[in-house]
Amino acid sequence: MKKHFENINVKSYFKFVLPTIFSMLFISVYSMTDGIFISNRLGSSALASLNITLPASNFIFGSVFMVVIGASAIIGINIGAKKIKEANENFSNMIYILAGLVFIYLIIGLFFAEDIAELLGAKGELLPLATDYLTVILLGSIGFVIKFFTEVFLRLEGKFNLSMFATIIGGVANVGFNYVFMYIFDMGMTGAALGTIFGAFINGIIGVLYFCLNYSSLKFRFVKIDTKFIKSSLANGSSEMVSSLSTGITTFIFNTVLLKLVGKIGVSSISIVLYANFFLSSIFIGLSMGIQPLLSYNFGAEKIGNIKKLLKISIITIGSISLVSFTICNIFKYHLIHLFERTNLDLIMMTGRAFTICSFAFFVNGFNILGSAFFTSINNGKYSAIISFSRSLIFKMILVLLLPKILGLNGVWMTMPLSEYLCIIMTMYFYKKCKKRYSL
Repeated sequence: MKKHFENINVKSYFKFVLPTIFSMLFISVYSMTDGIFISNRLGSSALASLNITLPASNFIFGSVFMVVIGASAIIGINIGAKKIKEANENFSNMIYILAGLVFIYLIIGLFFAEDIAELLGAKGELLPLATDYLTVILLGSIGFVIKFFTEVFLRLEGKFNLSMFATIIGGVANVGFNYVFMYIFDMGMTGAALGTIFGAFINGIIGVLYFCLNYSSLKFRFVKIDTKFIKSSLANGSSEMVSSLSTGITTFIFNTVLLKLVGKIGVSSISIVLYANFFLSSIFIGLSMGIQPLLSYNFGAEKIGNIKKLLKISIITIGSISLVSFTICNIFKYHLIHLFERTNLDLIMMTGRAFTICSFAFFVNGFNILGSAFFTSINNGKYSAIISFSRSLIFKMILVLLLPKILGLNGVWMTMPLSEYLCIIMTMYFYKKCKKRYSL
């Protein structure tokens, strides 16, 4: 099973990784499209309200990723070790957890959406906008659940191209629904959220059909709940939860600091920066997600030589892409900004300065993303979580509270690259420990 996972060379590497990179690029494009639609149709206040809801959205995404990524790494190791029965039992237990998450978010969406929006800082004209968006996102969380499940487990099945196809179809649907709901039906923030949910659902339903129609090697069975596996998968995938949750918390802190420094324009500015940063970082994320099933399989099969090859090719690729991302960010920054804003010169100039400073993060953030994915793949959730937690929360939280007092607004933007440079030291230290332990 998955013998092609053992034939690792440059050609096979990109055969596995490129579909995932394209998928992540496409996800980033249609995520930016959400922001572009909202900004151009509803204005900068709506874009700011969208940014305010991001911590809640990140929590949802993180919880789903924690389950799916954590479980997939363990199941991948099961498959590599030829423990197919155990893999199917673990797969079934994962489905139970995902069903529980959908139920929890449904209840929260029905009764607590406005309270959460207010807690995140939405006030005045921003509160109804944020509440409308967040209510739909919570009620429609099943769309995100099946979307992330599809993207991860189709790759584990070796169906990289099908995973990419599902992402593209979902992305196109997202853009189409956004236009219909926002421009034709004039549904405002509710329409933007519905477009996102429907796009995610269409993406995910492709994977659901693949597994339900018995094309897959993994099969769902009604099995006894395995608390040991559940704890292990949640612990192993905790880095993804930590990363998303930390991103939500730091976004909240960034919003608070910027509101005090420059007002609503600062929140709009960082919204654009975050969209662009996700777009350029999506290549690193796609690469790391693409090699995760390969790393897990070869770790389970004790093919250490293949793991070395995967890491070597990844490091060279990331180093090359880093230079390209830095160049694009600086040469085309105003082209990206103009997608969101064309008339507010103060907002455009502020965001342009932010782009220049933040672009220095691209020299190292790809290696931090790879490091976290690597440790998750070999079932070392501890190292992965520490990297994600430090990179996404600890370093950023300390720096964003400290630097603006010294450097003003530039201190906010410098927080992003400096946190990455601090994190790379930690990533290298943990890798050296694992390198010695597993003879990498």
